[in-house]
Amino acid sequence: MRQMTRRLAATAVGLSLFLAGSAALGQGYRGGREGAPGRGIRAALAALDLTDAQKEKVRALFESEKPKYETLRQEGRTAREALRAAASAEKPDPAAVGAAFLRVDANRKTVKAERAGSKEKLEALLTAEQKAKLEGWRAAHRQARRGAGGPPNEEGRKQGPPLG
Repeated sequence: MRQMTRRLAATAVGLSLFLAGSAALGQGYRGGREGAPGRGIRAALAALDLTDAQKEKVRALFESEKPKYETLRQEGRTAREALRAAASAEKPDPAAVGAAFLRVDANRKTVKAERAGSKEKLEALLTAEQKAKLEGWRAAHRQARRGAGGPPNEEGRKQGPPLG
């Protein structure tokens, strides 16, 4: 029983250190994005030829959603800091680390759900043609983020772009 408890504690500590390290590494990139939230969608909307009325409605939507996202961003930052502190304690308590991780995970899920709701509100302001154009823009940018990879090979893995 004692050996099992030690293994569980060691596993929890290892997992928590891995997660804390991952969160710390991600801070630099995330910090840059926090300076200009919505930058990607704003660029996409610029390509949609919105009417003045649509522009005003989109601007009002962004302004109304801003406080909610600022609160969620601060809650996420606080949760990540708590996880980092719990994981980097001299003798991390697996229960405390687990609880801190669950708070971070809950915040991420909340943000994801809120983004989906905001996306629906935004798309409700667009015409069918604009929605199709926006989806094409998103698909192109998803592909660019994943890399140019070619068609899958026999094992189902993506191949790089053809050389030559």
